[in-house]
Amino acid sequence: MSLSGGYGLLYDLVLVALARLRGKRIAFHHHSFAYLTKRSAILASIVRVAGTNQIHIALCPKMAATLSELYGRQLKPAIISNLAFFDLPTVGWRSSDRELRSIGYLSNISFEKGIDRFFDLMAKLREHECDLTGRIAGPCADLEMENYINRRASEIGGIEYVGPVYDDAKARFLSSIDVLVFPTRYVNEAQPLVIYEAQVAGVIVAASSRGCISNMVPQGLLLDPSASDLDKIVAQILAWQKSRVAFQAILSEAESHRAMLLVQREGDAANFIGLFEGHAIT
Repeated sequence: MSLSGGYGLLYDLVLVALARLRGKRIAFHHHSFAYLTKRSAILASIVRVAGTNQIHIALCPKMAATLSELYGRQLKPAIISNLAFFDLPTVGWRSSDRELRSIGYLSNISFEKGIDRFFDLMAKLREHECDLTGRIAGPCADLEMENYINRRASEIGGIEYVGPVYDDAKARFLSSIDVLVFPTRYVNEAQPLVIYEAQVAGVIVAASSRGCISNMVPQGLLLDPSASDLDKIVAQILAWQKSRVAFQAILSEAESHRAMLLVQREGDAANFIGLFEGHAIT
């Protein structure tokens, strides 16, 4: 079972208690940092009720270590990334012999997911007379957010909002950008699939250091947890635009990372199945 965040854990506690009364063995699949930023008494109760033969699956080493630290060293979570569970967009690999032309943002658009910080980044680039195109994709929660996007895009210039993208449209969007900036400040951020989707498409990713992101993005491309300091990534983007050689070097690294992710995906899928092959869950 995937655990809820916040007080939804009370419902999960009831389900776990009922499952244990029926003699079930429980596998917990963790997808949130809601109860990892600080210890939850409810989750601690769930762990106690679940018995001694429970399974815990974490998305990354940081999540696994925090689970053990907060809820018991005996848990020993298995580490299996989100790569194992989702279909990735089919995007043809683009040549690393290209120039930097476009910066992208892809998310369910909100301030928590850092849309304002993306605009701030583009504004800072314009201060340096940088003419890179900005491209934004994703659904807006309401008309007010859409109006905000249109207003700031008009003020800064050279930014296009393409709306929600799914399936082939998402693949085309990823093929149209060179760098994805994901300046999330969402407190419960875990392991955003959009980062993997972009990396498998050969897109360089810079993102806030939240949840598992520090295990997904190179140290030099990590933003602070609130994406409040954009100077380092602005300087890096300007350097890539100025030097084609430097940009091609980071693209070559991205190609190697893509190959590693595809291998990891197969390994994680096999490991997930392997968790249950030798165990009767009831």
